[in-house]
Amino acid sequence: MPSAEGFIKSTAGGRFACTFLIDDLMYNFSGSFASSVPAFTSNTATLAYTTLNQLVSTRSFDGRVGPNNIKLTLANGPVIDGVLDMPISPGSTVSGSGVWTGN
Repeated sequence: MPSAEGFIKSTAGGRFACTFLIDDLMYNFSGSFASSVPAFTSNTATLAYTTLNQLVSTRSFDGRVGPNNIKLTLANGPVIDGVLDMPISPGSTVSGSGVWTGN
């Protein structure tokens, strides 16, 4: 399964943004959590995927944030995981949706 390095960080209002570099192109996944999540950043996130065709459109996800890691599993297979730069406690189960864009 191919993988790419990047980062994920939460933004205001329960939103988040991820960026990964694949074959010199930036793939961005941004969206929102269905429930409140403390602010976090992971500058060592990894995206695991099967084909680039998975990295398009709007995708739902579920996963966990905290206390030391983040892991989001997208409904169509890709997984985003990483170590949080600063722990958050307590950890929480999350769900939501996001949109892939590339440039």
